[in-house]
Amino acid sequence: MFGTKKNKEADFITTAEPLKLTTIATGTVLKGVIEVEGSLRVDGVIEGDVTCHKMVVIGPQGTVTGNITSVSAVLQGTLKGDIHVTDLLTLKAGCLMNGDIYTCKLEIEPQARFNGTCNTIEEQQLQTKAAE
Repeated sequence: MFGTKKNKEADFITTAEPLKLTTIATGTVLKGVIEVEGSLRVDGVIEGDVTCHKMVVIGPQGTVTGNITSVSAVLQGTLKGDIHVTDLLTLKAGCLMNGDIYTCKLEIEPQARFNGTCNTIEEQQLQTKAAE
């Protein structure tokens, strides 16, 4: 009776997928092309293109100089480059975005700054462009 319950708990623990979150801390500078399997949070500096298979969050102190491709993104810091998002892009108050946006859904808060063009397109078209 007790052994069966214990085995189920053990199976759950061993089969649970670990959290896939990569964090670039304040004071960290990365240069080059970056590909992240899970989600990415940037509080430091990235100089280069970023491909993320889940969500990208640029924190208030974070800076990315390069293009970003991801499923969804929240910008609170600075992005100097284009962004390709297959789902929702959110520009939070205080962010600075210099570049073009390609997304299906866009949310811009008051006090967010955006300089560039915005292209809201269908998800299928965006996935084709990101694959090129």
